[in-house]
Amino acid sequence: MTLHLPRKYNYRMKTYSTLVLSPRDHQGFYKAAGDFISEDLEKQDSVHVNKERVNIIYPFYQYGTYPRYAPAETQYYIPGSSIKGALPDIGTEKGKPSLMVDDIRVKSEDIQLYHLQKVQNISKEDTPIEVAEFFPNVAVEMLRADSEYNGELFYVVSKSNTKLKHEPELYFREADEATRTKLEQLVQRIKGMSGQVKKEEDQLILNELRKNVQAILNEPQADRSNNFLLILGGYKGLMLSAISIRDGYNSAVYLDKTKRLPHGLVQLTLEHSNV
Repeated sequence: MTLHLPRKYNYRMKTYSTLVLSPRDHQGFYKAAGDFISEDLEKQDSVHVNKERVNIIYPFYQYGTYPRYAPAETQYYIPGSSIKGALPDIGTEKGKPSLMVDDIRVKSEDIQLYHLQKVQNISKEDTPIEVAEFFPNVAVEMLRADSEYNGELFYVVSKSNTKLKHEPELYFREADEATRTKLEQLVQRIKGMSGQVKKEEDQLILNELRKNVQAILNEPQADRSNNFLLILGGYKGLMLSAISIRDGYNSAVYLDKTKRLPHGLVQLTLEHSNV
């Protein structure tokens, strides 16, 4: 039997923008079904939503099931799979290294409700572009921007491949480079679409989006050996889900309207193994 040597790594994660992580198998909380009432939202720090208009709430990942919407009593978490899913595929063949990432518990006070904001038709060159609410009767639980959390991951290498003991950094570096390419193509697209934006307010939002993304890309990278820029979670839009190789596809970008950034931008700092 092949023996394996697990190597433990700690990491720190900081959110530049709101992070959307909703389990696909959860259908949400419905006002019509009695899952919540307007007074429940009044108790929350829900300054980013029109409380009277909300009919459906899509939750952040949570342990267990809850008969009603009760965020103060909910055990929220970031699935380890969401971190691993942002990385390039790690070989699953026999003898190849594997990566295991633990879940991170999240404080309920760091979860807030938001309406989804969408930059529509951003990928089309002959269509008006606008910023608008997407499903205005829906609120989504998100981890707020500027949150910081610590996590652990385990990198497992067969004894015959111990020369790969520092390989985790390579996977994170590849993901970092892919993230930067996606953000750079977003910046270039925004630069070239000023004539398609009809509303002055939308033009201001998009200009700030471009500047804020560029500012992150321009941050000093002296310590890039263990700092990585990633996009996590859902509501990214096709443009930020894959590196574009063609024009004319139908795509949108979902926007953290407060920070003027795409959802799910995080900096992950990988610390050296303790073994």
